[in-house]
Amino acid sequence: MTVFTCGQLSDVAHTLGGNLHFQRELPGEQPVLDGEQQVQVLSEGLVLYFSRSRDLVDASSDNRLAPGITAAFLLQGEAEVSLPRQRLQFDARPGGQRAMLVNLTDSDQFQRHWRSGREETKVCLSITPDWLQHFALGSQLRSDALLRFSRSHWHNLPWQPSVDILQRAHQLLERDATLPPLLQRLQRESFALDLASDILRGIDAPPEKRLGSHLERCLLRLKEWLDSGEADTLSIADMARQLGTNPVDLQNAFRSRNGITIAAYLRRQRLARAYQAMRQQGLSVEEAANLAGYEHLSSFSAAFKREYGFPPSQARR
Repeated sequence: MTVFTCGQLSDVAHTLGGNLHFQRELPGEQPVLDGEQQVQVLSEGLVLYFSRSRDLVDASSDNRLAPGITAAFLLQGEAEVSLPRQRLQFDARPGGQRAMLVNLTDSDQFQRHWRSGREETKVCLSITPDWLQHFALGSQLRSDALLRFSRSHWHNLPWQPSVDILQRAHQLLERDATLPPLLQRLQRESFALDLASDILRGIDAPPEKRLGSHLERCLLRLKEWLDSGEADTLSIADMARQLGTNPVDLQNAFRSRNGITIAAYLRRQRLARAYQAMRQQGLSVEEAANLAGYEHLSSFSAAFKREYGFPPSQARR
C-alpha cells in the first residue's frame, strides 16, 4: 500500500483525465490516502479501474467525470459521493447499496466525501461514447432504452453487479499477481467485456438472439486458434479484429456456446499442452511452465494444481 499526498493524488487524477481538488485548502504534502490503484485502458475505449484505499482526512473533494457510462461498485467497505441534486451512500455489506451506474453526455463534476479511517475496495468501468457507438449501439445489445440512457446527462440507474461479477472481481484482485503479464491482461480484458455486457443488458437489452452465420464461423475459427496455440499472443481485441467482428459479441457468443470465457479457455488449453508435453515428451516442470506462458514456476505450479488436483512434478512419467 502507498500513502498519497494531496499533490500526488491530484497528479494521479490528472493522468486519468480528472481534475481533483479539495474544497478546503490542503498542503500539497498532506497525506490524504493510503492505498493502491490499478488502471487498465483497453484500446477500444473501456477503462477498468481497481482501488483499495483508506481515507486519512475528513474532507470533501471535487473531481471530473468523463463523458460516457460509468459503473462503479464496492467489494468491501463504504463510500459516499454527491451528484447534482443527489447524495449517495454505498455499503458493501449484505443488503447495502454497493453500486452506481450513471451516464454523462458531457464532462462534469462530482463530489467525494472523505472520512478519516474509512476503507473501501472498489471496481470501476468507464465506457466511452465512441466505444458505445461502435460496439454496442451497432450490435445485438442495441435497444431503445440504451439509446435513451446514452443521451441523458447524469442519468443514474439502480444497478447491482451479479454474484458472478463480484466473485470474479475478488479473484482478479487476489490472484492477478500470480499470473504472467499476458494472461493477467487477458483476464482483465475478459472481465471488462463481460462487465460491460452485463451492464448494457441490464439497462434494457432485447431478448437473446440466435447467432448469425458470420459469428458461427468466427467461433469455429477462434476455437481452432485457441486449441492450436495460434491465439497465445493475441488479445481479445486482436482476435475480434482478425475475425471481422467486435470483442463484445465474440466474448458473449463464446461464453454462451462454451460456458467459459475466452481467457479462461485459453489458460486451460495452455495448461493442457504443458501437461501432455511433460507426459509424452518428458519436459521438465520448468520447460512446461515456459510452454504454458508462466514466468514464475510457483504461479505455474499453483495453476496446474488447481486445474488437475496434483502438482506438475507428478505429471511426468
